[in-house]
Amino acid sequence: MNTATPEFDVRSIHRRQKPLVGTPSIERLLLRQVSLVCPESRLCVSVIKQAFVDLCSSSWGIRRDARRFFHDGRLTFWCDLVDLNPEFVREIALKTGYLPAQETLKKEAS
Repeated sequence: MNTATPEFDVRSIHRRQKPLVGTPSIERLLLRQVSLVCPESRLCVSVIKQAFVDLCSSSWGIRRDARRFFHDGRLTFWCDLVDLNPEFVREIALKTGYLPAQETLKKEAS
């Protein structure tokens, strides 16, 4: 018996686009917003920067964890340590193409 296999268009699968800005530029931007640049504040900004890097990972699990980082209390925790506004950081992630726009729409809808 020959059963018809479902056809699908490979192009219709959502492909991740390359971000508009590199992570070193994002790190410099965040460090400019920090009131006091010291090794500890650099560490906190580097943790946030790593979340940006993880959003571009080839591993689905790492990308999922990075998206969760931006939506749960972890981003707020690290931003509070260096007096950054977490909404500002999320906006950077959205506008530079690291955080997909549909992810924030799902969060706002729920």
